[in-house]
Amino acid sequence: MRRVNWWWPLWAVLAWWATAVHAGPGPEQVIQNSYTSLRQLIDSRQLVAGMPEEQLFALMERELTPVVDFPRVARKVMGKYARRASNEQHLRFTEVFKKTLVSTYSKGLEHLDRLEAVEVAAPVFNEQQSLAKVPMTIRLTGGESYAVVYSMFITGEGSWLVENIVVEGVNIGLVMRNQFAHYMDQYNDVEAAITNWGS
Repeated sequence: MRRVNWWWPLWAVLAWWATAVHAGPGPEQVIQNSYTSLRQLIDSRQLVAGMPEEQLFALMERELTPVVDFPRVARKVMGKYARRASNEQHLRFTEVFKKTLVSTYSKGLEHLDRLEAVEVAAPVFNEQQSLAKVPMTIRLTGGESYAVVYSMFITGEGSWLVENIVVEGVNIGLVMRNQFAHYMDQYNDVEAAITNWGS
C-alpha cells in the first residue's frame, strides 16, 4: 500500500471551502463546483504557497465559518469525551481544532500548481436521503491521482455540507478522533487534552 502524504488532504479541505460557497445543489454538484472555486482562489492569488499562516487562517474563517458546522465536526473529533466537556471547552476546542487544521494543511500549499483536474462520481445516499458519500478522484500533473470520499449531511435549510473526508482510504475524522482519545488516555482530563492537542 502506498504511503499517503499528510498534506494531500489539503485538496479535500480546499474543495470543502468551495463546498461552502456553492451550498444549495445536490452533494455531487457541490463537490463538482469546488474545482472551479479552487482555481479561482489560486488564479486570483488569494491562495499562494508561502502565505503567512495568519492570512491562511483568516481566509479559511471567511470562507467557512458562515456555512460549515465546525462545532459539529469538533464534537465528532472529541467523540465520547464530548459529553465530559463544558460549553466553554467545546468552544475552545473548536477554535484550537480550526487552527491546527490550517497549520497542518498549509504544508501542502507549495504543491498547488500540480492540481490538474477532479472527477466526481455519483453520490451514495442513506435511506433517509439525509447523508451522502461522494467519491472524487484528484488528478495531478505527472500522472498521480488520489481517491477522496466526502461524507456529507443536509442541513435543515437544505444545504449539503461536508462533515468528514477519507483520503486514499485514510479516514481523516477517525485519525483525529483517535488522536483526541490518545490525549484522554494520557491525561484523563478534557482540559489537558485540548491544551495538548496538536502538540
